[in-house]
Amino acid sequence: MMSNSIKLISDEEATPEVKAIFEQVKSQMGFVPPTIRAMANKPDYLKLYVQKVNLIMGSGKIDRKSKILIALAISTLNNCEMCITQYTKMAKESGITDEELVELMSIIDLVGGTNHFNNGMMIKP
Repeated sequence: MMSNSIKLISDEEATPEVKAIFEQVKSQMGFVPPTIRAMANKPDYLKLYVQKVNLIMGSGKIDRKSKILIALAISTLNNCEMCITQYTKMAKESGITDEELVELMSIIDLVGGTNHFNNGMMIKP
């Protein structure tokens, strides 16, 4: 297993501003993900990122379950192990069944495979 290429800021090392953000994230997720700890190396960016997450993943026209499935699909396509793990956990916690997860992966398989076929064959619209 490869180690992180950046220091993950611990609770003890965090500035008061970062500690407050850690507490906010912990209250929403139950823990502070490594991604947040890495972003804490640049507190202004971390603050902006958390605001963006709350804005986009919060209430809106698209329901939370759909947002989580979209995030999981994108993370799968981007092969982000950290994100796949987290969004799968969130999916399960929001009531998504194994059957729904398999259906999601089958859609990714179908559309992703078709995309590769069309790109490989240079098929134009």
